[in-house]
Amino acid sequence: MQTFSNLRRNSTLKEALKASLLLICFYFYTCLSDIYLFLPPMIGFLFILYMQASRENRWIFTFAIVLCLIFSEFDHDKTAGVLPIVFVVTNWLVIKKFRLLFEDNLLFVFVYVPLIYFAYFFTLYLLNIFGGNEDSLDLSSIFISYIFYEACLGIAYEKIKHQI
Repeated sequence: MQTFSNLRRNSTLKEALKASLLLICFYFYTCLSDIYLFLPPMIGFLFILYMQASRENRWIFTFAIVLCLIFSEFDHDKTAGVLPIVFVVTNWLVIKKFRLLFEDNLLFVFVYVPLIYFAYFFTLYLLNIFGGNEDSLDLSSIFISYIFYEACLGIAYEKIKHQI
């Protein structure tokens, strides 16, 4: 029989390995999305992972998600740190209240993904207005397909997660 400290050490090691795997996979995916422009930036899917990790208090995995978000912002030449703040505020103010009212429903993934995109681009828009940046946000129609693809991917992830 394993002792409690040994069991805790093994789960921490597994959590660190999962976080490292997420960082490596996200790095390679970001490199591929720079080559193939039709690949979505995975902001919505990372938000779904963040919601699950924050609900289960998995701080190592949450930290890995924050690193992925900051890397994504640096890669797309956006203001670093905005996306993690948007994740925390959206999860705290909107999603937790939404979950209290409606429980966990698989179809709400179609609400979460567009919500996080809207919150992020609205925050960038406000920063551009008050920060005096001359960068304009180019919200082309491809973002609609990004939102749809990521919502479908999030639903597939949620279905697989509930089956295991």
